[in-house]
Amino acid sequence: MSTTSIPKLVLGVLEEPRLLAAGPDASWSQHLDTFGPVPSATGDSQILAQWEASGLSGRGGGSFPTARKIAAVQRSVARTGKAPVLIANGSEGEPLSYKDQMLLTHAPHVVLDGIELTARILGASSSYLVTKAGAHPRLLQAMSERGESSVTLHATDSHFLAGQATAVISSLEGGPSLPRHQPWHLSDFGLGGAPTLLVNVETLAHLALIARYSAHWFRSAGTEEDPGSRMVSIHDAGHYQVHEVHGGSNLSVLLEQLQIPTKDIHAVLVGGFHGQFTRDLDISLSATSDAAQYPATIAVGAGVLEILRFGTCPLERASEIVDYLAQSSAKQCGPCMFGLPTLARDLQAVAQRSNDPTLVERIERLGELVTGRGACHHPDATARLASSALHVFDDELQAHLSGQCLHKF
Repeated sequence: MSTTSIPKLVLGVLEEPRLLAAGPDASWSQHLDTFGPVPSATGDSQILAQWEASGLSGRGGGSFPTARKIAAVQRSVARTGKAPVLIANGSEGEPLSYKDQMLLTHAPHVVLDGIELTARILGASSSYLVTKAGAHPRLLQAMSERGESSVTLHATDSHFLAGQATAVISSLEGGPSLPRHQPWHLSDFGLGGAPTLLVNVETLAHLALIARYSAHWFRSAGTEEDPGSRMVSIHDAGHYQVHEVHGGSNLSVLLEQLQIPTKDIHAVLVGGFHGQFTRDLDISLSATSDAAQYPATIAVGAGVLEILRFGTCPLERASEIVDYLAQSSAKQCGPCMFGLPTLARDLQAVAQRSNDPTLVERIERLGELVTGRGACHHPDATARLASSALHVFDDELQAHLSGQCLHKF
């Protein structure tokens, strides 16, 4: 695998694959021919330093700096003396995301390398790989090929919130795969009360390659603010693609490379069902959601892009998503039990072209009421998506409130 620098002038689809460099469905021997074995334990301190220098952020949606999560677990281990636990999260409850399943199906050895390395460096007492319900034949074959016995494969439910961190912990402990209130960090008190590192499977795959090729190599892709590459699931008119792209990719450049004509695009949903809409195609996909600091960026979240072409009513699409999110809530706290169904109902009324002048005010007020009051961030993200639809599609909103739709003729 070449480690030459990738020109930063082209910020779109990665020219030379990294995570899939061994080719789809690579065998254990093909994987070793491409990447070589995982580095030996004698270099663990250097690997930790490279992980920190890489600036890798989590690829599961939260985008938290990975090295900081690892350091938090190490501090807890030093303080408590308890052996830590590692959880690789591949449950991928986001309906529009297929990147994790693609990795586990076509490049499982890279993920397993990341688990092996991270567990060794942490001194983990046990490691778990959590996936959607249903066997993954290629993953099971890969574990068999490498004689993998230290990783426990755990299947969780396929619903939207099953991949939330505390829902994963609950499922592993034999409970329902639903979020639960947790007043402490998983790094201090996670699975079975042990310090726990829970990270996305793509994140672990990147850690495996950084350990081999260095932070400098990783940062030769992407931007200073969003270094490295990431997997992105792209949905366009019923067609689904997964690509490895530069961090900080320009949306219009990316669409052009994928031969998706921007003249046909009305808007893009960035980040999946917990994301936000944009009409600005000349914007960069970023790990951060700090629009004040990086005004020309939009958070890519779980790595999902849904293309909305002309002819698709964006308010109807937003209503469908919010209704799905309301139905998918854990129904364990007031914001989810009462706030989200009401929010979905009011947004549906907008989509159906109701002329009720109080609808917009009610939706905005409901968004404020549910935000920050749930047991998890599901209400916050749902309210953010609804608000995004109202603000981005103001022309459509005004037309709907007057009984018309700009996309229905």
